[in-house]
Amino acid sequence: MSTQNLRKRLDGISKCSINGERARDLYKLLTNKPKIWELAYANISSNDGATTKGVDGVTADGHSVERSQEIMNQLRNGTYRPKPTCRVYIPKSNGKQRPLGIPTFTDKLVQEACRIILDAIYEPVFSKFSFGFRKGIGTHDALISTQKRFQGTKWFIEFDIKGYFDNIDHHILVKLLKKKNDDERFIALIGWMLKAGYTEDWKFNRTHSGTPQGGVISPVLANIYLHELDVFITDLCQQTHKGKERKVYKEYKELDKSKQRLRRHLNRMRDENLEIYPDSEKGPQSFDAGKTRKELVKELEKLTDETLRTRRSDPLDQNFRRLQYTRYADDFLLGFIGSKAEAEVIMKGIKEFLQRTLSLECSEEKTKISHHSKGALFLGYHLVSQTLKANATRVKRQMKEGTMIRRRRWGIGKIELLIPPSKVKEYMERKRYGKLNNGSNWEALHRAELLNNSDYEILAQYNGEMRNFAEFCKIGINFHQGLGFLHYIVQTSLVKTLAAKHKISLAQVYKRYTDGNDKRITIKDGKYQIHWFKLKDINRIAKAKTDVDKEYNSSIHSGRSKIVERLNAEECEYCGKTGGYFEVRHVRKMADIKEGKEKWEKVMIARNRKKIVLCIECHDLLHVGKLPDFRCKASA
Repeated sequence: MSTQNLRKRLDGISKCSINGERARDLYKLLTNKPKIWELAYANISSNDGATTKGVDGVTADGHSVERSQEIMNQLRNGTYRPKPTCRVYIPKSNGKQRPLGIPTFTDKLVQEACRIILDAIYEPVFSKFSFGFRKGIGTHDALISTQKRFQGTKWFIEFDIKGYFDNIDHHILVKLLKKKNDDERFIALIGWMLKAGYTEDWKFNRTHSGTPQGGVISPVLANIYLHELDVFITDLCQQTHKGKERKVYKEYKELDKSKQRLRRHLNRMRDENLEIYPDSEKGPQSFDAGKTRKELVKELEKLTDETLRTRRSDPLDQNFRRLQYTRYADDFLLGFIGSKAEAEVIMKGIKEFLQRTLSLECSEEKTKISHHSKGALFLGYHLVSQTLKANATRVKRQMKEGTMIRRRRWGIGKIELLIPPSKVKEYMERKRYGKLNNGSNWEALHRAELLNNSDYEILAQYNGEMRNFAEFCKIGINFHQGLGFLHYIVQTSLVKTLAAKHKISLAQVYKRYTDGNDKRITIKDGKYQIHWFKLKDINRIAKAKTDVDKEYNSSIHSGRSKIVERLNAEECEYCGKTGGYFEVRHVRKMADIKEGKEKWEKVMIARNRKKIVLCIECHDLLHVGKLPDFRCKASA
């Protein structure tokens, strides 16, 4: 089956799902179609965890076409069983530990192949209000959508599910999978993955619920499980919807009606080239009869000012109700226009649905209702809105194309995205840039773990961290106010790190690494040059490239499909041998081979790639340290 045929098959599965039918013959895709394994390997081979060992010690290093064929044979004859994951713990931002399960590379490959199929089934039918773990969608998309749809919100309803990933009920999940899948063997395969267990401190532990965080297939299974919640709340939103718009005050209607009358009369005078508005030949006389154009314009301006100062609609209209919803993985938020008592009924109904249908419980402490002026924390941002008081001025002056214009300040409650100071403080302390203390008594620190790196790598590390955090925060209305102080502390930490490395003063660092044209820290490394990042370098309009801060990585990787093409070419990229068996040599990162002492390392450095295709003979010799210095026939 070619890649095009595989795509047609997956598209057919998607259409079947959209039409409400159950997909069939999914297991055959895994056992008979090698292209899906090539696609699965291409998807995960460049992941950071590709070279992380599971319980069997096997990684992406050494992968071959024959390995994929062996997995297909095991699935075909029913001998494949997932191995337990290796449990490790990673620190959370609140100081606690998060359990992470590391599957074997073989299990990762099988999970990725199943994920590709599940994506084809469920992605077309997932809710438009679900944003987590979906291709091409990030936290910024969720926040911007929430900001637009939640306008006018009176009450935020915040939910927090207790240990969601650990409490997913396997029996319920299997039932949900059967709604869209008519292939028992495929569902049984996913069931084995859920029941594979984990090892911790050399002891095997069974898993009776939950999906392992760290598994390739876990995110899509988590979305499938909460898709029932999406459907329930979407129906609830439609039932709650009431009224076309808020009731418009009588005073505002009368003012607006008078403005429309004046505009009609001014338009008639312009069309008929009149300077004085004429009397009516029949019927009652107009209020504007005998008035000049100048008088009418002045009266229109007066009415416009009065309209801008008048509240348009009733924010407490009993005949207007709206409920909005956004979910990102297990974090979800609702915005309600109505009374607090009604919001409490909605919250209670959702909690009962989670308990009754999905066997999930909400944290009583973190599940709450907040007034719009107090706001809610969601996806790392503080969402808040302010409503104008009844006697507040409703005129806002602003410059547009060099002209000062007046605009109405709406009192309906525009949602503002704010960067919480607590998040900035937590990030600064986690990265060890310094201590904020009480704000006025702050202290920047040097980072001892970077002292053995080159000056270029140190600056690149700081740049990468600060830029990615700024990319995440760039949609905040307080972007410069919220990050300005952090940026200064990070810059001071950078200078202190360079000073500690070279045992010089801070003033000497600035003198050595700045020039008269650009006062920013600038470091050169051969033909490469790098400047210290500034907040103004961020394009706040463009979509963010990443949602989380990542460690600096200077390597540039080739396209994911290229490694499959190179493996299928059946030519050793080191000795040039053709024919036979071939495997892929993986390294975790280019920095691991930066010395480039061995010939095979020089080949990878010249190509700037973390992977190289080797014949079995060369790969075996490499692992025992006896790989000879062949001439590489493949071009760099």
